[in-house]
Amino acid sequence: MIKISAEREEANDSLWQYEDKPAGLEAEDSRLICWATTDNGEYLYWLVQQGDDPDTRPVLINDESGEDWERYDVTVTRFLVGELGGQIRSQILWDQFPQPEHGFRTAREMAG
Repeated sequence: MIKISAEREEANDSLWQYEDKPAGLEAEDSRLICWATTDNGEYLYWLVQQGDDPDTRPVLINDESGEDWERYDVTVTRFLVGELGGQIRSQILWDQFPQPEHGFRTAREMAG
């Protein structure tokens, strides 16, 4: 997972040369930390700023093309509960997400 995150962070750094940064990332001390990916190529991030409270970090979702972003001002836990429970509906994530039965796999399980 660390290698995937480092590779994605490097890819995002090169992307900013051609695309606008998502709102909130303009500050020099801001960065994205990838915490999940999907089979369809979307990436889910925390927006981290120096000195921030981890419980107030927004969730950002980037589509597979790298062009479209969504921001959710909730914790990761609230975002996941909201998405899986149908209270939050992302326009970027697959329109059939979540499936009636869902589960989580660790990065090690996916790589192996």
